[in-house]
Amino acid sequence: MKHDMPFPILEKLGLSQTEALIYGLLLESGTTKARDLVQKSDIGRGNVYNILMQLKAKGLVLMIEGKQQQFQAVDPSKLRSLLENQLNQAKRLEEEFQNTLPQLTSTFNLSTGKPVIEIFEGLEGSEKALADSLTSTGEILTYLDPDALAGPFAEINKRYIKQRIEKQIKKRIILPKTKTAETYAQIMKGPFTEIRLVENFAPGFSTAMELYNNKVAFHTLTPKKTISFIIEDSSVTALQRAQFECMWKIGDQPQSPHTS
Repeated sequence: MKHDMPFPILEKLGLSQTEALIYGLLLESGTTKARDLVQKSDIGRGNVYNILMQLKAKGLVLMIEGKQQQFQAVDPSKLRSLLENQLNQAKRLEEEFQNTLPQLTSTFNLSTGKPVIEIFEGLEGSEKALADSLTSTGEILTYLDPDALAGPFAEINKRYIKQRIEKQIKKRIILPKTKTAETYAQIMKGPFTEIRLVENFAPGFSTAMELYNNKVAFHTLTPKKTISFIIEDSSVTALQRAQFECMWKIGDQPQSPHTS
């Protein structure tokens, strides 16, 4: 006759139904032979033995050798390890969910025609937002205050540039026409980077903008505040692209330091 499940919580802690049944029976019976568990559980002898070995591997059953092999449940406090495992799995699942949620939201919003806005805080968040532009299927358009690249963000930008060049993603950059920007332009210009310097484009705004695919990303980079947000919307992207192209046309190419 099949025995009812004595402690349903055992399954919630991660044991299979049969593992929970056998462990519960061992708790009730004390030191027990496998054949007695077969009778009480209505599970075949071979399966009972396999279940006992599984419980032993999990540290929940002791095997006592003698004339007849017997089995004994360990102290139920050992079940805490199962609880901790469940909590760790839940934590990992939460992290995975949080990482996937923006993509799920983006897919949903795109299907319903809603703009998608993602916010990234701190240096780590800004690096993640910056890396998103490496998914660009074409060139990246950028407004940039070179002074914003000082400090901790400099190393992040250095890694990003290396990855962009490796992926051979072209970028056009508009800078305010300052001495700092001219120096930066000389360092940055190359086969995958074009730069224009624009007069009366007020420096010191401590922000960078990146335009790519159907997205526009803004990065605010100050000692007191580091935050990035990405907007995915065709209308916003079209407006920003038009503004960029207008400024690009009036910008000056950086001159060689040897040009008089």
